[in-house]
Amino acid sequence: MTSLCARCAGTLQIRVNLSSAEISKIENDLRSEFERAEEVKQMLALADKDIEDHDSEIARLHGQILIIKEKKRQLEAQRARLRALFSPIRKLPNEILLRILQHVCERNRLCDYDVEGSSYIPSISYFPAMVISSVCSRWRDLALSSPRLWANLTVEIYTRDEAREPRFMNMLTRLLERSNKWPLRLSLNRVGFQIHSNINYYLPDQTLPLPFLDLLFQHAYHWETFTFQALYPLTFYMKPSGLHFPSLLELNIKDFERNPLAPFNKVEYLHLQRMSIDLASPPVLAKILHNYPSLKSLSLELKPFEEEDAEVSDLMVQGTWRNIACLVIKAFERPWLLNMAFSSFSFPSLNELVVESECHTNNWPVDAFKSFVTTSSCMITTFTLRGFTVSDVDLIATLQVMPSISYLEIDDFEDSSPQNPIISQSPITSHFMQSLQHQSTSFPLAPKLHSLRLISKRTVPFDDLTFISMIESRWFKPGSDLSAAMFSIGKACIRSVVLTFSWREVDAEVYQPLRNLDAEGLRVVVAGTNGVQV
Repeated sequence: MTSLCARCAGTLQIRVNLSSAEISKIENDLRSEFERAEEVKQMLALADKDIEDHDSEIARLHGQILIIKEKKRQLEAQRARLRALFSPIRKLPNEILLRILQHVCERNRLCDYDVEGSSYIPSISYFPAMVISSVCSRWRDLALSSPRLWANLTVEIYTRDEAREPRFMNMLTRLLERSNKWPLRLSLNRVGFQIHSNINYYLPDQTLPLPFLDLLFQHAYHWETFTFQALYPLTFYMKPSGLHFPSLLELNIKDFERNPLAPFNKVEYLHLQRMSIDLASPPVLAKILHNYPSLKSLSLELKPFEEEDAEVSDLMVQGTWRNIACLVIKAFERPWLLNMAFSSFSFPSLNELVVESECHTNNWPVDAFKSFVTTSSCMITTFTLRGFTVSDVDLIATLQVMPSISYLEIDDFEDSSPQNPIISQSPITSHFMQSLQHQSTSFPLAPKLHSLRLISKRTVPFDDLTFISMIESRWFKPGSDLSAAMFSIGKACIRSVVLTFSWREVDAEVYQPLRNLDAEGLRVVVAGTNGVQV
């Protein structure tokens, strides 16, 4: 390959090109005489020029390599764009693509707060709708033409900073404009206090009202879902007068006010279907059920209150509420409150019930519950019990009044007093599992059970073999004669089993029979401290 000079573009010549013999002769001559010293100096100068010419040539060639690499990168990018034209997603109809994008945009989060004194504005990744609208022109057109993508909004404000307020307000205004009066799913989280060094501080009254609240209340007419969580009560931020919520279907209020629904107690809100609130006074529950007769789903977090507030009013005496289909009750350290709730109401349409306790000394009111189910004459198909002290006998008695149950979840709680056998007793015993076992001569508990979820957190012995035997007795291979026979007598085949231990490992060999059932079609998950084993 011919090398060219970088300066003159001619053939790159080497001025000094000595052989080994010539170099040896010069060395010998310099030992005996010094007349050739000037000649050697001239050779060195020429060699320096040769090296300089070659360095220039190397730099030129390196530059050309970089240019060629950049051209290759551009060609690869063009090839990728051309291949993308044949991507299967481009063949996807806009209607289906829009459905997918709607699942992605479940929440657009707008927050502005100080963390340990440093200002923080969330990145655009918190706004999936804006990210989607920046992908390509097609996706942007879809996003801008679909107000539903912008109608799921979570607003978090912890402090008021006038320097950042215009940017925050501009973003909020843009989101609300693009929602274009679509039913708005709005969440206000922990408004009214700031975080600094992990300590909560209330803001002084003079910081209110916040401008963004005024802007949000201007759009109250198309709120569909409203979620509120703060240290101040809701009435501290929103005044009942002048506000109308004709589209409101769901309320989730979490504050410590005695009447958290004061801004919504109007006849026009009778169409509310879902509600989740904290209760600090039992009579409020009766007023809620009377004021909102269309409720289908109700979630109550029962807060401690003075016993003199527990007097049942006339409105609460044996109230019957026919539309409630889903009821979630979270009880605290006053067990008599749950007793009172079960004794005072009936829900004939109830099919899903979740009862939780954050106080592990709460005993499960089995008698009150049996009376509640009997009085309601309801068919509960989904039942979840978490955090209560309950014996296996009481748990069996509880399930006996719910023969229609198809989903059962029992969530044990962690030992709070390992030395106390009463507290540490778990309801998930051999006796309980034997009661669930299918027998040919008797009708078992929960004959229609499809899904079973057991979470064991207490360090008490667990009978693995009895559990496996019980699951095997409830599994009928789909399409078999046994499956058809059991279906004809009202016994359902179990379809899903989840067993979780938080305190012990799982022996995979012991649970090999369930792995075999999983291969036949039964969904099985068995996990312990050593991970999922089945």
